[in-house]
Amino acid sequence: MDTKVLKWNFIFQYGWVLTNIFNSILLLPLYLRNIDAGTLGIWLATGSILGWMTMVDPGIGEVLQQRIAELRGKNENGEIGKTIGSGFVASGIILLVSIALGFVCYFFIGSIINKDISQYQNLPAALILSIIATGLSLVSFGISGINQGMHNSAQVAIAALVANFLFLLVNLVLLYMGLGVVSIAFANLCRAVFLNIYNIVSLMRVVKKQALAISFERLHFNKFIRIFSITSASKIISGLSYSVDMIILARFIPAAMITMYEINKRPVNITYSLIGRHCIALLPLVSHAKGRGDKPAILSLVNKQFRLYSYAAMFAAMIFCLNYDNLISAWTGKGQYAGHLITYLLVANMFVSLICYYIANIAYALGDIKMNSMYNIMRGLVYGCIIFFATKSYGITGTLVASLAITLTGDVLFYSYRLYKLGYLQMKTAGNLLNPWTLIIPLGLLGGWGFKYLVNNLLAPDMYFSKLFINAGLFSIFFLGLLLLIDGALRSMMKQLASKFILAPLYRIMKA
Repeated sequence: MDTKVLKWNFIFQYGWVLTNIFNSILLLPLYLRNIDAGTLGIWLATGSILGWMTMVDPGIGEVLQQRIAELRGKNENGEIGKTIGSGFVASGIILLVSIALGFVCYFFIGSIINKDISQYQNLPAALILSIIATGLSLVSFGISGINQGMHNSAQVAIAALVANFLFLLVNLVLLYMGLGVVSIAFANLCRAVFLNIYNIVSLMRVVKKQALAISFERLHFNKFIRIFSITSASKIISGLSYSVDMIILARFIPAAMITMYEINKRPVNITYSLIGRHCIALLPLVSHAKGRGDKPAILSLVNKQFRLYSYAAMFAAMIFCLNYDNLISAWTGKGQYAGHLITYLLVANMFVSLICYYIANIAYALGDIKMNSMYNIMRGLVYGCIIFFATKSYGITGTLVASLAITLTGDVLFYSYRLYKLGYLQMKTAGNLLNPWTLIIPLGLLGGWGFKYLVNNLLAPDMYFSKLFINAGLFSIFFLGLLLLIDGALRSMMKQLASKFILAPLYRIMKA
């Protein structure tokens, strides 16, 4: 495994999410102060509808990454050139179709959410800019996927980080100029344009350096179309089903409540993206090793990284359960916290979905694209039907309960079974990875509730930030100690890291 590529993959994945987190933390309170709550709520709801544009993307970035990385493992340069050519053509088609679909959605948005969007300041202009930005963003996914498959991860990481800081700068300037939601849309447009230009230029340099001949063959493209016919149907159905909750909520609850729901979802969604990026960073290396036929290397990488990944998900879930009220109140002010029940449902969805996300992506990287997509089609249909009635009848709580039920009964079983059938899920190894959970989860929650009870009795009720900081700090130390005490494999891993990065450098310094 190329550790340099893995390092840059982690920089890209975590850098992209961390800068998004930074932007969200900084910008959301400014949005609340500078944009009318009703306009912001409708913007969030209409964003779900414009998100339908992304349904025309059949997962081109992921497919190109998987295919090119595997072809590199097989040293099939001719096929790589054809794949890049097919990717360019497919990206162009996606751009045209997505923008056309976006304008169709734009003309019917008012009817869908049963509100006159022209009554909200700058909203129509912002939606038009958002349509163009979304189309260009879909193109950037394809180009980034090609670069990732080519192991050009450093340039992908640089492009992502600079693009997010550009988004922040443009957003702040326009927001303080009083442009409201237009500032968000135009900043997104600038980010998308920059990503495309930078990634295309860096890709052309790699192509020239490796003397690859990019070509377009209709027969080769037709093979892609067959793959995309399944992945595209999966994207379309999943996109429709996942946007139903916000649309139904927009029809039956006040716009300000949508804003509150989004505020309470935001930290969980950000954390999901942050932790989920861990497994995404592994995928080019998994596909490359698959091309070489190196199964032991894949098993070693996947099992080792799952241990770290699952503990990160577990830590985030516990710390949210213990501190979410203080987090929301410290971030946006008193009165925005949606309550304990909503919090626990959000956190449970996040944890279970993260575990399934890891397994599903590893199977995808191993080439199980067709089965993965077919399941998502069936899941999306079932989810869309259930979520409609659950959301309409029980509001936000119904949405979250339905989502959790489908994840537990469908995703866990299917993705685990597929990875097992592919020969990369060994029951004995899985047992060794999961057994420590039986002690870590109850002891972690017990200790965390003890810290919270102690801190709440020592500090005033309105000292949200102080309670959050102290609780999180105490629990972090406690949780790390608990992991090292219970999980022997993790102890060995930490000793190796300490020896390599701390003890060895100290020894060289002392010897010098």
